[in-house]
Amino acid sequence: MSLFKSIYYNCSSAFPLAFLKRLYPSTCLLPYHHIVSDEDVWHIKHLYNYKNVSQFKNDLEILLKNFKPISASDLIQYIQTNNQLPKNTFLLSFDDGFREVNDVIAPLLEAKGVPAIFFINPAFIDNKKLFYRGKTSLLIHELLKNKKKPTMIHEIGDILNTQKHTIEVFIGMLKKLNNTDEALVNDLAQKLSLSFDEYLVRQKPFLTTEQLTSLDKRGFTIGAHSWSHPYYDKISFEDQLEETISSCNFVKEKTKQHSITFSFPYSDNAVSQNLFDALHKTEIDLMFGIQNQKVELNNNMVHRFNAERPGISLDKQLKGIMLFMAIQKKMGKQTVLRK
Repeated sequence: MSLFKSIYYNCSSAFPLAFLKRLYPSTCLLPYHHIVSDEDVWHIKHLYNYKNVSQFKNDLEILLKNFKPISASDLIQYIQTNNQLPKNTFLLSFDDGFREVNDVIAPLLEAKGVPAIFFINPAFIDNKKLFYRGKTSLLIHELLKNKKKPTMIHEIGDILNTQKHTIEVFIGMLKKLNNTDEALVNDLAQKLSLSFDEYLVRQKPFLTTEQLTSLDKRGFTIGAHSWSHPYYDKISFEDQLEETISSCNFVKEKTKQHSITFSFPYSDNAVSQNLFDALHKTEIDLMFGIQNQKVELNNNMVHRFNAERPGISLDKQLKGIMLFMAIQKKMGKQTVLRK
């Protein structure tokens, strides 16, 4: 976390939560995560931090003490009826469809009676393919294991086309790769004798169709998160439509969901109004972005905030996001505007 964010959260934590709820009551809090685990998850470990079971249980207690849990269907119905978000409520969501959704998260939520949305990428269901960012995390893990092999380090530097042959430089470069660099990622894996296919078979990092069906029957919402999780600003308009619609169709075919929800992969910042205009003609009931609770109901869109921050308590983070929302409203900047 940056120094500015740390200072901001420390300052905002001085406000009582009850005061902040009165200051900005007309919203539904939408915290999102990817996984919860007590284990080292190597295809994620070097990408971002995640909460352990104890931390997530504590988060649930804080949320349930201060807000009412609602389902995706509840939220959709309320928006369609009132054209606003329900007050003092929350809806959890989890992106990417990792196995931990079934093994860890769903049982914890069921024990507390908390609904949630699990957004999935059909390309990875049944462990048919490993998400490229997961590949980069595994590459970083292998690099750290091979950092004392000068010949290997030199060869990796040549592949990355850099003369700075240090592990730190390599890691920084790997973290900047995107979905257009997958060929380079595969070349690096070959040099490091790393088999992504073997990892998929051994670890089974993603949900299976059977698990997806089970979660659906147990009352959880299954949402779409694009077909293969690309950066939308790096693919064509036609591919954006295809990634969105095909993933939603997969959810309709594999589940018995009464409504269709979709969350944009990575960021929705660069998504054009033209895409929303086209998606309004589809059967998508509600879309989700990540612009920290900003308002965009004109596009049938709500915005979540990242709650996957082990280094900060959820109580402190909730105060920070609610104060941010109040400030944005006061400044007239709480609404998302598209080009």
